[in-house]
Amino acid sequence: MEAEAPTSSRSSGKSTVDVSDKRINRSVSARIVAAFTLVCVTSAIVGLVASGASYQAPPLGIPDAGPVVSWGLTILTATVFVTAMCTIGWLLFAAFLDPAARDVVSRTGRVWTVRAGIAAAIWSVTALTAAAFTFANVLGISLSEAVRAQTIATYAWEVTSVRTLAISSVLALIVAVGCFFTIKLTTATLWLCLSLVAICTPALAGHAAGLGNHSVAIVNGVAHALAASVWVGGVIALGTAAWPSKARLTSPQLGIAARRFSNIALWCVVVLLGSGIANAFTRLASPDDLIWSGYGRLVVAKSVLLIALVGVGVIMRRRILATLDNHNARRSFSRIALFEILLMAVASGLGVALSATEPTRGTVLYATQGELLLGYPFPPAPHMAAVIGGWHYDSLFLTLSLLAAALYVAGVMRLRARGDKWSIWQTLSFLLGIGIVIWATNAGIATYAEMSVSLHMVQHMTLTMMAPIPLVLGAPVTLALRAIKASPTHGRGPRELILGTVHSNIARFFTHPATVLAIYAIGLYGLYFTSLFGALMSNHVGHIFMIFHFLATGLLISWVAIGIDPQPRKLPHWAKLIMVLCAIVIHTFFALALMSTSAIGASWYSVVKPPWMTDSVADTMLAGQVAWAVGELPTVILMLIIAVQWARSDERESKRRDRITEQRGDVELDQYNEYLAKLNSRDTRDPR
Repeated sequence: MEAEAPTSSRSSGKSTVDVSDKRINRSVSARIVAAFTLVCVTSAIVGLVASGASYQAPPLGIPDAGPVVSWGLTILTATVFVTAMCTIGWLLFAAFLDPAARDVVSRTGRVWTVRAGIAAAIWSVTALTAAAFTFANVLGISLSEAVRAQTIATYAWEVTSVRTLAISSVLALIVAVGCFFTIKLTTATLWLCLSLVAICTPALAGHAAGLGNHSVAIVNGVAHALAASVWVGGVIALGTAAWPSKARLTSPQLGIAARRFSNIALWCVVVLLGSGIANAFTRLASPDDLIWSGYGRLVVAKSVLLIALVGVGVIMRRRILATLDNHNARRSFSRIALFEILLMAVASGLGVALSATEPTRGTVLYATQGELLLGYPFPPAPHMAAVIGGWHYDSLFLTLSLLAAALYVAGVMRLRARGDKWSIWQTLSFLLGIGIVIWATNAGIATYAEMSVSLHMVQHMTLTMMAPIPLVLGAPVTLALRAIKASPTHGRGPRELILGTVHSNIARFFTHPATVLAIYAIGLYGLYFTSLFGALMSNHVGHIFMIFHFLATGLLISWVAIGIDPQPRKLPHWAKLIMVLCAIVIHTFFALALMSTSAIGASWYSVVKPPWMTDSVADTMLAGQVAWAVGELPTVILMLIIAVQWARSDERESKRRDRITEQRGDVELDQYNEYLAKLNSRDTRDPR
């Protein structure tokens, strides 16, 4: 029993605090979550009323689902976010923050995973119910009519917001079932990742699709949802762990968990601030709307709450975390955590109200359907300056690229600050690779790639075959392992996660040459010679997935072939050469097939067709020629790098043998001569 707990009652043989704790055990987490839900729903309703977005009966003759559906949808949306945050928070604690966990979930972590499973089950049910309410609200029909099988089969999947909620419900159900059977930390991490995917899917609908810069709005909306879910969910789980309950931690354990979460929360706050500012920029027509519009006033109110929450976090981080072993500090921590949870409930409710409030920046209208899908007018016919130069702002890949470059430079500076060396050529190589990624995703080539298959292929080949080589030569994994310190709390910090990932069975599977070549082949033939290419191009999320796939495939091949960083398996140089040669063959046949096929991606490129695109078949043939031409030089560079490494390896082995010979003599030669002498002696004794 902890030092701060009261002494036992000897007459009854049980401590009085144990009896009271049992009563609290059954209710503390439920009460905190219920209070959070109530405050969140209330603030969402108040926010809708204050912004003028509450239900109003439409004029006669306009279809309407009624006030029950409208207000019910608000309550359901708030409940969906609350249960999602609880699921993510408890899984985060079980997988990363629990000090007692090693390779398996601890006994306390098991309580958290069960709670996460219950929350995910409620999340699944409420998300599916919210989908039905959304369906009725969009079509302006009664709820009873909306849930009819014929209506659902005919229209439901065509409504984006309904589709995303349904997908989220299915993913939450998978998480709910999985949590009840979770034993290992890796499995808990898997359910956490799946929960984060599920919370992102509703953010892909909303107001973003109608805005001119909808790609920026979608990316920032997803980033905002992720950061908010991890931050709020973590605080809920931390708060419930601080109060007496089955999942209560000892004071030292609570201090360790809180300090681990503090670092995660800091990153979440940074992402929330950046994505919040970007969201306001994409949804407000002018700065005056912050004062004179209902949407703007909600943004201001939520920003004030965020600043207050940051202040509470600073107080918690500076004054309390370091002294949590003290009983009074723990009591203060519990009270401040509860206050922080209530503030977050209000902020979450305002976020729900914002999602239901029409932004002041309206839908941008363009002359053609293609321009409406793109989110910007058709550019002029491509020319060298426009393709190589130009600017196509992609917030996701620009931010990730700059962040990767900043972290790499910070790692180099940390090594040099403690007197260690790092090659300047490796630094320049990595920054060159980052520059190539930024060019391929943010320059004019990114604009024209959405309207021309041949220019799309230039972007593809750049990301798959040109950017990965300098990135891998920069040895970022080695730098990270040298620069990042081990977790001071012996938890799963960044360094431990990198090591665990590199040496995991999953990494061994994906770095097998057969797997590498299969991924490479499927990424070419399975994408471009099926309807998948057009489907992914017509969706911004699909477009992001393709870019990530192109870059990841190239990094995988280069990482296995070059092999500077630590790897789960060590391949001989001849095996690396064979793998690269097989990749060349796969790539060559793909280019030949592309040159002899009809127009690809017609479901997208036939709609997004500017006036200067007159021959789609010729454009596809040119794409095949680009694939053939651009793919040659990088593969030759890869083979030269492998050949140089092979030669240096033989040279190092020869020098090693020479050193051993100088120190100990030629042991192998001496052993061979001794063997010959024994044979000669035997022949002498036995002339037969």
